[in-house]
Amino acid sequence: MKQATNIAREDGFTLVELLLAILVLGIAIVGLAGLYYLTQQVQNESAHYDLAVRAARTEIEELRNSGYNSLSSSSPPTFPSSLLVGLPSNSSGSVSVSQPLPGLKEVNVTITYSDYGQPQNVTLSSDIGIIGISQS
Repeated sequence: MKQATNIAREDGFTLVELLLAILVLGIAIVGLAGLYYLTQQVQNESAHYDLAVRAARTEIEELRNSGYNSLSSSSPPTFPSSLLVGLPSNSSGSVSVSQPLPGLKEVNVTITYSDYGQPQNVTLSSDIGIIGISQS
């Protein structure tokens, strides 16, 4: 004679287990979305910085090519807005020329822009002499 045993079968998940799994998954997805946003922000900031450095280098090269005698501290060259392409719309550039020593002029190129509400500045300098070029 066989004895009948009542074995309760546990197939699937209970409602509480499913809700808990959905909650854990939701928290993980929100964390990953925040990480994705932060990564995009850092990537944009890096791209803007790179563009600003390239614009400043290009302007310094143009000033070097124009020669020592074309540089005046009383009326520094204007920064061409065409070099600011790709930077945020509020970007600007400026050039200053000083003469720390006779026969030597120092050129400073500054690019100013804003990233996510934070002001950013990139300044590159170069010394241009009567008989040659040096970098600082």
